[in-house]
Amino acid sequence: MSEYQYYEFLALDQPLTNAQMAELRRCSTRAEISSTRFFNEYHWGDLKGDPRRWMEQYFDAFLYFANWGSHWLMLRLPAALLPPHQIRDYASEEALEIRQAGDHTILSFTSEIEEPDWEGESYALGSLVPLRAALIAGDRRSLYLGWLSGIHDAEDLSPEPSVPPGLAELDAAHRALADFLRIGPDLLAVAAERSGPLQDARPDQAAFAGWVQALSPTHKDALLTELLVSAGPYPLAALRQRAERELGAAKPAHSGQPERRTAAALWIRAEQLAGERRAHAARERAAAKTRQEAEEAARRRLYLQGLRGREDTLWHTIETLIETRQTSSYGQAVSKLQDLRDLAALDQQTAAFIERMAVLSAKHERKQSLIRRFREAKLFD
Repeated sequence: MSEYQYYEFLALDQPLTNAQMAELRRCSTRAEISSTRFFNEYHWGDLKGDPRRWMEQYFDAFLYFANWGSHWLMLRLPAALLPPHQIRDYASEEALEIRQAGDHTILSFTSEIEEPDWEGESYALGSLVPLRAALIAGDRRSLYLGWLSGIHDAEDLSPEPSVPPGLAELDAAHRALADFLRIGPDLLAVAAERSGPLQDARPDQAAFAGWVQALSPTHKDALLTELLVSAGPYPLAALRQRAERELGAAKPAHSGQPERRTAAALWIRAEQLAGERRAHAARERAAAKTRQEAEEAARRRLYLQGLRGREDTLWHTIETLIETRQTSSYGQAVSKLQDLRDLAALDQQTAAFIERMAVLSAKHERKQSLIRRFREAKLFD
């Protein structure tokens, strides 16, 4: 199997400088490099650079996959909007690394399996980039999916992190992430059993309006001025996070929260669901087969009924076919004999068919290939 590796980096918040592009060019003479993207495919050799360091210095998103089964996605976000300490529970030793590099939080999602039968699967970083905006807006589904992808057996007793809403209604980007991380439908369904509707998770317009009305005019003026003069790309996101945080703190704490599951419990439940799904699919296949057989039997019955009254003509045609001594003609003769046999059974005339079949076989007993065909078609039964 030949080697294949795919590398793609995107700079989203700030374009690369000419000096930075020159630095990257020294690492690869064949790569496509622009102020916002680095892309290269390798059929031999490897990237002469460290993706982790490049994410710290240049880029906001990175995608890698190889034909031996490695999948790797990294996202870089402002640490002020996604502090590592607030999301540490989602970290997984095998699947999701969460670390801070300077003013940024870097998320590293990985999935590793042996994939010897790789058939040219392709993934696009553009389909996963919306995850950054979702994270900044407070959507934690990608983090949970990263943790979930690290569950591989029924012996992992690590506790489940907070279950975000919306796992049962994944949008295109989160669905693409689940596929990229190879999360099976059963494990995802188990996770979603305790995930509420996405629309119920965030304050509505009335709640935001109430929060704004509660601010003093001086405070409102200061916030609006800050939004207008801020040089960073996310001042509105920071303000929204603040509003949601304060509105959430004002809500009474809910009691009676369900006990946190373990990774093992999710895995065992997913295996149960998989068994139920396979059993259901087997029942569906069996029912479909029964329906198909019934339809075929009905068609066969109708066809045989159309042969009534033509039996002597068919016997004569069979004799003519046999006399040609041709293989194809023998096949046609056997097919017509099967029709006569089945029609005789339908009309309760099997004994008459057997008697006439015995006469035909005796007449042509020296034609060994024909007699063998008779036996294979069970025309003597």
